[in-house]
Amino acid sequence: MNQEKLVAKELNQMINEDKIPLSITEDVHEICRSLISGEMKVSELQDKDSFIVSAVQQAMSRIDTKNSQN
Repeated sequence: MNQEKLVAKELNQMINEDKIPLSITEDVHEICRSLISGEMKVSELQDKDSFIVSAVQQAMSRIDTKNSQN
């Protein structure tokens, strides 16, 4: 699975776990859709607002943690 799909999957999981602030949930859903469809790359998310950047960084950290446990 490519990085965009991994990040989208993890962001969706974080939404399900209430780890994403409600104020950015709709934006995160749209970002996930764009990542999965290939319309957006993870590197493009660094220019988003700080809450989005923080959520993406947290998702990537969670992915790294899961990968290091395997």
